[in-house]
Amino acid sequence: MQRYLRGSWKFLKQLAPLQGSVSLCATEDRAAERESLTIPTRKGISFCGNMGTPILVLFLLSPLLNPGPVQGEVIQDLSQCDWFFEGKVPPQGFDTQNRVKICQRYKNHYHFVTLYRTDLRIPVYSAYRYPCTLGVDKRLRPSPWFYEPQIDDPHASAEMISSNGTTSAHQAVDADYVGSGYDRGHLYPFFFNKKDSATATCTLTNAVPQKRKANENWAKEAESTVLTLAKICHKSRRSMYVVTGSANSTNIKLKDKIMVPEAAWTALCCTFPPAQNNDPCLNSKVVSAERSPSRVYNKDFSAAFLKRMEPEEPAFRLRVRELQQRLGVGKIFTSCRGTSADDEAETFKEVTLLIKGEIPD
Repeated sequence: MQRYLRGSWKFLKQLAPLQGSVSLCATEDRAAERESLTIPTRKGISFCGNMGTPILVLFLLSPLLNPGPVQGEVIQDLSQCDWFFEGKVPPQGFDTQNRVKICQRYKNHYHFVTLYRTDLRIPVYSAYRYPCTLGVDKRLRPSPWFYEPQIDDPHASAEMISSNGTTSAHQAVDADYVGSGYDRGHLYPFFFNKKDSATATCTLTNAVPQKRKANENWAKEAESTVLTLAKICHKSRRSMYVVTGSANSTNIKLKDKIMVPEAAWTALCCTFPPAQNNDPCLNSKVVSAERSPSRVYNKDFSAAFLKRMEPEEPAFRLRVRELQQRLGVGKIFTSCRGTSADDEAETFKEVTLLIKGEIPD
């Protein structure tokens, strides 16, 4: 892993203000080589953290005032929900020690995928798609949020349940956030979907602690831009694959349990799905979250965003290959325009125009 982020932050002024099945994973401990990445601030000061690299996080459970059963199935691999990954291949090069894989299932649908870190009690990353709104019920925010009982006991009920009145030795529960001064920050955003798919994002396996203002700024500076690009992608009959994660630990732990990450990141790839005739996100039951037509841009593209999660630190856009280098991981996407040295410069310029509301020639 590349241990440090070097150089100064580059900000794009034109940017708008900017997850069930579970299996335990273990590999050799390479934490000493991959745990830290340094993020330079606007003043050139480096803040180094030691949080493990983000791991696949796909969220399925979301807010419900009167939640129905959320089912999870113990899995040995992610083949049951691999359509959330570009090319059906999970991001490469992320450590798997102390992690669990979760195909986030809610009301008989898989809604996203999560790779969850049990020692820090936060997700490393979540993988999801746009559009992929499944289910029929109106979206709701549950109180309290859900958690995954199978993380603590593989023989527990295969249903995601409310974290009300619960404790856990390996994951966050709602009580850990009460009075902490931190938001439950979605990796897979609630507002990306309607119906059950939105509700499914409100599981604590899809949340990291974030300061309120930093959380709001990340939504304005990155998430809203990603959604705009996703709608442009969908208009061309493609699908947007997104992986969102966190990086770098701080010295702050909620209730001496939940590690607060220093940075948030997201990577996106707009391309055609490999199996369009057998894709749950493209079948006739899918409800599009898009109401108004978006601009037509008939090309694949990719992009990435990174932010130090302090209110005053703006998110900035970078190339996917650069994000991979900063995280010290392999390919987040198997093959996507703009993720290689041959086409990343041209793609970056074209995405800049798309964000401005222009269609590249």
